[in-house]
Amino acid sequence: MQSFCFADIGISANDFFKRKPDVDNMAIRLLPSPSPENKSSVKHISPIKLIINYILPIVCAVAVAFYIADVCSYQITVEALIDGVSIGYVESSEPLTSAANKIEAEISDSLGEQYKLDCNITYKVAHAKSPVYLTEAECASILQEIADRDFCEAYMLYVDDIEVAANESYSQLSTLIYNIKSDLLASGGEEFSRVEISNRLSIEKKICKRSYLKTIEEINELINPVTKSHDSEINVAAYSETNNEPEVMRISAFKAFAPSQISESELIDPDIDYGITRIADGTSSNTHDVTLMYELIRNETVNETVYYKTQYIDDFENFIGTEKLIQEGSNGYRTVTYEVRCNSDGEILGKTELEESIITPVVDRIVIVGAKEIPEAVPTGTYIWPCEVTKGISSGYGGRDLYGSYDFHLGIDIPGTDRTAINAADGGEIIWAGFTPSYGYSVRIQHDDNYVTLYAHMEELLVSVGDMVYQGQQIGYMGHTGAAYGTHLHFEVRIGSLTTDPMKYLPALD
Repeated sequence: MQSFCFADIGISANDFFKRKPDVDNMAIRLLPSPSPENKSSVKHISPIKLIINYILPIVCAVAVAFYIADVCSYQITVEALIDGVSIGYVESSEPLTSAANKIEAEISDSLGEQYKLDCNITYKVAHAKSPVYLTEAECASILQEIADRDFCEAYMLYVDDIEVAANESYSQLSTLIYNIKSDLLASGGEEFSRVEISNRLSIEKKICKRSYLKTIEEINELINPVTKSHDSEINVAAYSETNNEPEVMRISAFKAFAPSQISESELIDPDIDYGITRIADGTSSNTHDVTLMYELIRNETVNETVYYKTQYIDDFENFIGTEKLIQEGSNGYRTVTYEVRCNSDGEILGKTELEESIITPVVDRIVIVGAKEIPEAVPTGTYIWPCEVTKGISSGYGGRDLYGSYDFHLGIDIPGTDRTAINAADGGEIIWAGFTPSYGYSVRIQHDDNYVTLYAHMEELLVSVGDMVYQGQQIGYMGHTGAAYGTHLHFEVRIGSLTTDPMKYLPALD
């Protein structure tokens, strides 16, 4: 085959491809100009055939070379997808897994409950030319956007510090609570004037899970005792999807690897599990009954008897066991208004007094009781007055004129009132307790050194022969029994069988 060049046909290569082809005169003489003698043997070559026979194979060869070079530059790698949408390439499961765990941990700590990302993370084998791998920070940014979709700003309703549900309207939640109170009051009947909810209710603006959002009607159904079923319970701080299907999250479980270190056949081995499915079922073990507790309140006005009380006043001048009534008690009468609290069944839980009007005042009984420690029942060698002296001494010791005749008085007379307490002038043993025509009811006490004291004309005796008494112990009541004119105590001090003036042994009177 004879070679040729564009110079041989008298044109340049550029001019050749720029020329507009003439279909009717496309024959080009490719050989040297023929001589007249061989003009009949000249051959013409079409430009189309020229391109097909010479140019196209060259272009194809170059294209194949480029394709082979490009294919050889691709790598086997792993592509990460979230909910079926590619987010990029990863060298291993670590960036996504670590970012997901951190975000879930932070949100769980903030919520006070376990939180799971609501997405499906999967991986697939891919070929990529010079792949750029996602960093953990980039994975965290992508996952954070997904997490943000689960939250919104709303008003959370708390019952006893427990999160119940949220709504985007504060005013509607407040109105709901007001309406619930109205429902509860109406359920009690017309006799009740108001209702009080026992639970602590509060509304707080916060960032919360969208699954917490409930309509006002749903919240009313959850907490209103009038409308909800008694066995209704909610899962506090956890709600599942409306279709009750578990949330599924795909998380890589394969060991971290560099794509260049593993073959494609190993990656697509059907017997190798490259990921595990973690179920976030949206349930919580903390199940609470959030039915509101309440009390129905009414006012009640009644007339009442006010019973007197006995007041006891300590007297350290008298011994323990003695008492003296100084005021009798009498009941009073009043009109009183109560605030009555009842449960939902009308049972009274308690009453609170609001106001009263006294009709008859109450008078308390007052008693003075001895508070002085009881001494030992032995003589002290000293003497105290045997009774209260309010009228002085009516008759002293010694000679006296008694109704026109001389008489020797063996003691002293202390006037008083009936049933005035008579006490032992000193401790000792009762050697006489009885009645005689002259002394009436009388008592004699034996003291040390053969001293004896005598107490006569008593109305009642409180001791018996053989009793040991202490100084100041009551032994009877003043009277006027025996040869006596008027109520008084006849008191004697004897040494052996001889009497002596008692005034020498008694303290001086004020």
